[in-house]
Amino acid sequence: MSSKKPYIQRGLSSGDEQIVKNKWLEIEELVKLGSPSRFKTAILEADKLLDFVLKKLGYPGKNLGERMKAIPREKYSRGFFDNMWEAHKVRNEIVHNVSYEIHSAMARDVIEKFRFVFKTLKIL
Repeated sequence: MSSKKPYIQRGLSSGDEQIVKNKWLEIEELVKLGSPSRFKTAILEADKLLDFVLKKLGYPGKNLGERMKAIPREKYSRGFFDNMWEAHKVRNEIVHNVSYEIHSAMARDVIEKFRFVFKTLKIL
């Protein structure tokens, strides 16, 4: 008997959608404010938001990486997966590398990757 939970297609409630939209506005505001600490916070918040969305959509896993791996490859384009993983890797660098520096252009690029993922998921 497999302990791996199957993917169960779910959706976001209208309340969940509002949470996502409000949080996304906060993330965009952090990027506009333009300091390295705010860039890092925006990326961390976008990554947490992705985790929230994937949980709500029914992807199984103990953490975001597992949920990302549970998304069927045939469901989305390679660009979707590339953007999602690249953005998540930057989040990991922020969390695990105390000397990791992020500049404006890089932060905006990472946030655009998250935006692409959310738009592909039809969340934004």
